[in-house]
Amino acid sequence: MIVYLEEGEAWSMMMLMSAIAMDNADISDEAKHSLRLWQAEHKEGTQALEELTEAMNKALNAHIDAQFMRRVKRKGRYETVRK
Repeated sequence: MIVYLEEGEAWSMMMLMSAIAMDNADISDEAKHSLRLWQAEHKEGTQALEELTEAMNKALNAHIDAQFMRRVKRKGRYETVRK
């Protein structure tokens, strides 16, 4: 199974998570300011967002792959193994 986030989806997820962190987490004003700067650097269409999207896709798919079992044929019989 492969999941592929597009830049707009990654941007929406990033904005939601950072907004939740700023609104609900007990973080300092400096941390909130840093999050706002980070958001500004990762606007839609930027190289930073493209790199973030690629990293999110790699991490998400690595996690999914680690969770699934695979059937592999070895020595004439099938075994279930983790990838």
